[in-house]
Amino acid sequence: MSDEEDIGLSKEEEAKCWEAFSAFDKDSSGEIDANELRIVLEMMGQKTTEEEIFRMIAEADAENTGLIKYDQFKKVIAEQKKTQSLTNEEDTLDAFVALGGCPDKSGEIDAKKLIQIIKYDFEMTIDIEKLIEDVDDDNSGQIEYDEFRNLLSSSD
Repeated sequence: MSDEEDIGLSKEEEAKCWEAFSAFDKDSSGEIDANELRIVLEMMGQKTTEEEIFRMIAEADAENTGLIKYDQFKKVIAEQKKTQSLTNEEDTLDAFVALGGCPDKSGEIDAKKLIQIIKYDFEMTIDIEKLIEDVDDDNSGQIEYDEFRNLLSSSD
């Protein structure tokens, strides 16, 4: 297995991985211990439970040495990124369905209904009209799934 293997991290994410890993690899041995892995994950903003950390350590440290090499660490981060991405997608679909879309990502949400919910039910102060205008590519007043997903990602 080469170092150049694509595991789903951008160059920027890989640089952050190296920076975080290096901060804990004080003796430059190319390894950190399991407790340090947990701290590094938290430092990188990865939200993990104790069980998830235990599972990640078990996967990363298959030989049970108590030490994690940088390549193993990168795989843990890439796997965590995939898991979070899947969860976000599920949450987006759940919200789309709750607002009137279909579970197979077909259908649409009425823009007026979405504005009503955001402004009056949730009393949010974001400019939802502008966000809808930006994502409603066909100016239909109906928000399809891809437009809805773009709407959510533009309001971060």
